[in-house]
Amino acid sequence: MNYLWEAMIQVKKQGLEASKIRFSMAKFFSAYMEIANPFMNQEQLERGQEIEVNLYYRFYDIFKDLYKPETELETSFRASSTNLILHQLAENDVISGMTKEEYYKKLLMKDLEEEVYGVTVKKAMEAFVIEEQQIILSGLLRQYQTGGSLDLFREMMKKLIPDSIVYHNNQETCEILIYISRKGEEKLEEKINFLIEMFIDLLGKVEVYYEYHFGILGIDETMVIDEIALC
Repeated sequence: MNYLWEAMIQVKKQGLEASKIRFSMAKFFSAYMEIANPFMNQEQLERGQEIEVNLYYRFYDIFKDLYKPETELETSFRASSTNLILHQLAENDVISGMTKEEYYKKLLMKDLEEEVYGVTVKKAMEAFVIEEQQIILSGLLRQYQTGGSLDLFREMMKKLIPDSIVYHNNQETCEILIYISRKGEEKLEEKINFLIEMFIDLLGKVEVYYEYHFGILGIDETMVIDEIALC
């Protein structure tokens, strides 16, 4: 993290409360870096962490009068003002660098959180971590733009449930079979049901098999006794 906006994005990525992060004037800093981290390769932040900033890297015009040697201001007031201003500058940074897709994803996430799609969908979305939520939001936007497709559902499953295989039954146009190589559990099933509901057409018939693969004639690996799920 070299810039203020990178620190703010990391705060959001880790699910930390932005208000609990405190920005301050760096005591020691490089003239070529905005964030003065204790470690050059620091990637994670802690709740309540203080982030020291080189105020003169980009924001000299804003802070030059606040930090003049002859300026007589209480230390606590100057520190609080600096923290407040940097929080606002960080948010402005993030918004100004946001692409149109990111803006739409933010609006879509807001609808999901406000239960526009229902309480069940909101609860299921919370089962995914932030990175997974971003994948889902990108997928939903693509679906709105191009319509639903089995390829899009396969892509979502591959990215979010890596140990899954999606089959399309050639004999039944609307039948989809899903195999997952681990035991079914409540959280996993909640994720699967969510993806089916959001990315599969209403006419689609979906069967999910956990741990044991269903038998496929001609493929010996799926026809092992006591390790086969019967369709």
